[in-house]
Amino acid sequence: MRLHLPALAASSLLLTAAACGSTSDDAQGPGSELPGASSGDVAPADRTACSGLTAAPGTYDWTVEHGGHTRAFRVHVPTGYDATKPTPVVLSFHGFGSNEEEQEQLTGFSTLADAEGFIAVYPRGLNFLEIYGRGDADTRGWNGEACCGPAQLADVDDVGFVDALLAELDTRVCTDPRRVFANGFSNGGFFSYRLACERAQRIAAIAPVSGMEGLTDCHPSRPVPVLHFHGSADPTILYDGGDNVAGGKRYPSAPESVRRFAELNGCTGPQQQTYQQGDSTCVAYTGCQPESATASLCTITGGKHAWPGQPLYNEGTTDLDATLQMWRFFQARPRP
Repeated sequence: MRLHLPALAASSLLLTAAACGSTSDDAQGPGSELPGASSGDVAPADRTACSGLTAAPGTYDWTVEHGGHTRAFRVHVPTGYDATKPTPVVLSFHGFGSNEEEQEQLTGFSTLADAEGFIAVYPRGLNFLEIYGRGDADTRGWNGEACCGPAQLADVDDVGFVDALLAELDTRVCTDPRRVFANGFSNGGFFSYRLACERAQRIAAIAPVSGMEGLTDCHPSRPVPVLHFHGSADPTILYDGGDNVAGGKRYPSAPESVRRFAELNGCTGPQQQTYQQGDSTCVAYTGCQPESATASLCTITGGKHAWPGQPLYNEGTTDLDATLQMWRFFQARPRP
């Protein structure tokens, strides 16, 4: 189902009974996979140049086989892309019930990619129909452990899918292994936190929007910088944390999610305000190891379940452009 952006509020990202009403028997259905193992967290070799790659600037819909499924992802190769030059990659994960096309529209990363010269990638999550062979197709999502839908219920190996996606991407475009970044909205935000926990050698930094650090055991192999965006009045993923996700688990608050990474990143300095305009304020933990491994929270006072800078969906604030701020954050934080 393809939705116009304003209609996302009706069906994307909200956890309906139909989406998460599986029984425990369903959780043992076909398509169940083991979650990604931390043993797969291996730093790829550095790259100074590429040869023999033929993808030109444009938008492509590619697939890769993983875990018995054909997994899809959209790739925007920017204007001015040089197939011999290692190029940054920004992975952007959609929310529950959404898809890669809506995420591209919601975030505007492809437009920014053309201006800034990075490759924008929008992976597609699995739905009930693909995992169990029945059920609502508009239930795509990610296994963020605490959230959401069939991917979480079936323990789908979405971390392994990202490994396969990055390997496939390397055969088509010239990526910079030290500048691969992840962000996501809602369920996609939960999953970007999971990637930071389990793939710190592959993902240089993350920027979740309206999604929490929902893992029960998070031990990144290195400090991972975090820039988290959240509306204080978000009714879907509660700013103060909760257990309102149907079929999911209790999740921490936005401040606690960021504080956990500040602790993991060895941040011992005072918190500093890094941005303030209108309803939007960003505060960063400092004194981190290294100093660039900051853990920051941007709070939109009164903000709903929205992408800051995108007012057409859930009245996203215009006082803060999350897409632009993420890129600036990522630019300064390649993987050491």
